[in-house]
Amino acid sequence: MDEYKQVLKSDIELAKKYYLSSIKKTEQQKMLESLLVSDKKFEQSRDIADIACGGGTLSFHLANINEIAKFTLVDYLEESLEVSREVNHKFSDRFFFFKDDIYDLHFPDNSFDIVFCWQTLFCLENPLQALDELLRIVKKGGRIYLSSLFNLDHDVDIYSKLYDYTRDSGKNGLCINYNTYSQKTINNWLFGKVAKYKIYPFSTSIPFEYSGRGIGTYTKKCENEFIQISGGLLMNWGILEIEK
Repeated sequence: MDEYKQVLKSDIELAKKYYLSSIKKTEQQKMLESLLVSDKKFEQSRDIADIACGGGTLSFHLANINEIAKFTLVDYLEESLEVSREVNHKFSDRFFFFKDDIYDLHFPDNSFDIVFCWQTLFCLENPLQALDELLRIVKKGGRIYLSSLFNLDHDVDIYSKLYDYTRDSGKNGLCINYNTYSQKTINNWLFGKVAKYKIYPFSTSIPFEYSGRGIGTYTKKCENEFIQISGGLLMNWGILEIEK
């Protein structure tokens, strides 16, 4: 966790650029919103948390759909929260920002109707501890939505460390975890703790382009679908939906 924090601090200008680019709605965001529309729980929710919120663009889009809920945005980098406050300034009456640690969140049990944690679980050194914290703060009957890398075709976890030498972090010898969790692992983590859960694979019919030599997602056509690649690594994105 500490190394990942150092990576983000080293590459903070790149991170800010990525956060602000997400003001344009991503394909993953569109998929999430399609799941939320089919579940009345979201529109009825009044207390929503966005944990490891980064630049806050996920909540920016969601707040335009649910115009009544209070949003609590959490990140452990003040630089990220500064961007998030800027992005969401028009929601200042119902957005609240906290600097906090995903492994030890300072909220009471059963605080939120819905918890989001986007593109974070895959990079954590202790994902189960973080997942248990998210489960603790969501209400009984509430939902958690996580975007991460999942291996649904094999009972195999893949733990990878990426050194991106095009970035300051890589030049300083810092790596990023890019971990892919199998369905079996998710089953083991959640068994007996939740009412139900499901992983929705994220695929795209829209090609992604990236011309750099570092981390950055692009697509390759494989038969009738696009596979997603970043830094030479296969990106099996999915959305994990949990009902507590």
